[in-house]
Amino acid sequence: MNGLLSLSYRLVHLVIAVAVLSVSASLSPAQTPERATKVVIDPGQRHQIVQGFGINFTGPYFRDDQQKMFDMLINDLGISMFRVLPYFVGSDWEVTNDNDDPHSANWAYYDERYSNPVFEAAWKGLRFLNSRGIRPVLALMGPAPAWMMEETSAPPRHGVCSSHSRAGRLKPEMYDEFAETVVTLAVYARRKAGIDFEYFSPVNETDCYPNEGPRIDPQDMPRVLGAIARRLNQEGLGDVKLAVADQALIKNDYVEAILRDAELMKSVGAITLHSYSDDSVGQHARSVGQSAYAHVPVWLTEYGSLEDLNRTEANEWKEFALAANRRALLALNQGAGALFYFNTFDDYEECMRRHTFYGLFTSAGHVYSPRKRYYATRQLFHFVAPGSQRIAASTESKSLTVSAFRDGGEGTLTVVGVKEGGPGRIRITVAAPPAGPGRWDLYLTTRELNCRKFDTLEETAGAVEADLPDEAVFTLVRRTEGRGK
Repeated sequence: MNGLLSLSYRLVHLVIAVAVLSVSASLSPAQTPERATKVVIDPGQRHQIVQGFGINFTGPYFRDDQQKMFDMLINDLGISMFRVLPYFVGSDWEVTNDNDDPHSANWAYYDERYSNPVFEAAWKGLRFLNSRGIRPVLALMGPAPAWMMEETSAPPRHGVCSSHSRAGRLKPEMYDEFAETVVTLAVYARRKAGIDFEYFSPVNETDCYPNEGPRIDPQDMPRVLGAIARRLNQEGLGDVKLAVADQALIKNDYVEAILRDAELMKSVGAITLHSYSDDSVGQHARSVGQSAYAHVPVWLTEYGSLEDLNRTEANEWKEFALAANRRALLALNQGAGALFYFNTFDDYEECMRRHTFYGLFTSAGHVYSPRKRYYATRQLFHFVAPGSQRIAASTESKSLTVSAFRDGGEGTLTVVGVKEGGPGRIRITVAAPPAGPGRWDLYLTTRELNCRKFDTLEETAGAVEADLPDEAVFTLVRRTEGRGK
């Protein structure tokens, strides 16, 4: 047995050595020096503060045997924010009206609903996150109770996920009833389940109805959210900040409608958007930045890839490693203050009526294992700490996407990039580099390597050069000699 273990050990190391050698060969300088792709970093041009990086999690799936996975997400990946759904799907647990008064909750009714096994599993998971220092975003999704919805409504004047859906809108006369339904959940979470949370997202993808959220059109959204904000204050939860409106289609105009309501904006803590393409947060970040509410952050609360049924290694690399991280960097470059990957692990999505494979972790047999996409995501999440500030980074290469950050506490500059072809060599020049000579640590995720420290490079006259594979997610961390880790 010991001989077999020794042989297995040697084989594992041989495989690793071969992988490293193959990448080393691809990184070796060519006989004829090729023209380097230029990247310019300017620490003097400073943009948004990065509040943190997060992940989506469906609370009722919480199990005690997931705790090691969560430890890895927090300690290794660098997750500091969780967006948690406390119910499988739908904000429709109020199957029948609790009473005839939308301003007075029948707590005997709601206590029974929020203490059922589905919610209890979620409360346990949320308390575990609290124990790890996480104040999760409490988020709702899916249809509202049928009795709150119009049977038929005029066709929408904005983009929707399915033009064939004939689902009606949330009835205007039911806005206070809907507010009661969602706010009682927040009250129960805070006061009876003992959950510490700061942000509340009461609606999800209302332009992707009926499965993802109730139909609420952009011009109606401020009134719905206004009813929710008033009810939160009425129930003594005025400290809870709204994270809204988690729209599915980036080109819709929910944000402009919300920004025009000054009273509502007193309760808004973050403007939240979803995107699974290269269309990102830019237009909405500009709208917020040019408004009286430039201090309100813009978050991308769902991103990744939706190509989960193609489970080949090629798709894992192209879609979930390269494309998903390109989308993350594009969102940051357009002003996002936080990103939330979708999803934590593979699970059954009630809104899609199938098992999905969006997770950073596989979950077969309740064994949780990180995928290649985990390590590609780590290239960003692990090395850019909350409180870091994005700085200017530019390149003329269409095959290279880069973002750059400064961490004043650590005294580091960090460049994260996705390379999808183009020249093998990059040259990074720092305009007015920090005082003192710098050394750059290079980390790589490739088809062969999983977020591995590959080299340490010397800076010369404010510039550093690195040879990279044809395709890679890479991180370069500049440390001033004599300072930092």
